[in-house]
Amino acid sequence: MEDKRRVNVNIDHSELGFFTDNVTISHNPNKFIFDFVQVTPRFDRIGDDMQQSLAVKHNTIIMDPIMARNILEILKDNLEKYEKNFGEIKIQKRKAVSKPMEYSEESTRYIG
Repeated sequence: MEDKRRVNVNIDHSELGFFTDNVTISHNPNKFIFDFVQVTPRFDRIGDDMQQSLAVKHNTIIMDPIMARNILEILKDNLEKYEKNFGEIKIQKRKAVSKPMEYSEESTRYIG
């Protein structure tokens, strides 16, 4: 006879979506680190002067290499579907980096 068990699942919807305009991706042999960044310019009045500053927020996701590979495949599939429905996503060419980033074989970093 089949043993049936009931499992209660609670989903936390309290976190709002996080818009990102920059991401840094790094890895080591055991994990991938995705550091999503949101930069928002602010204008604050200090006395009679206006001062511009930047508010920077980070949202970091850490995952194992298998999950990173799964995310890549899912993202590829979704990008293909998106472009089929809405047209090609145009990407501006990157500027050449004057000084190459240093990295070891065990850890690399991408800033996009």
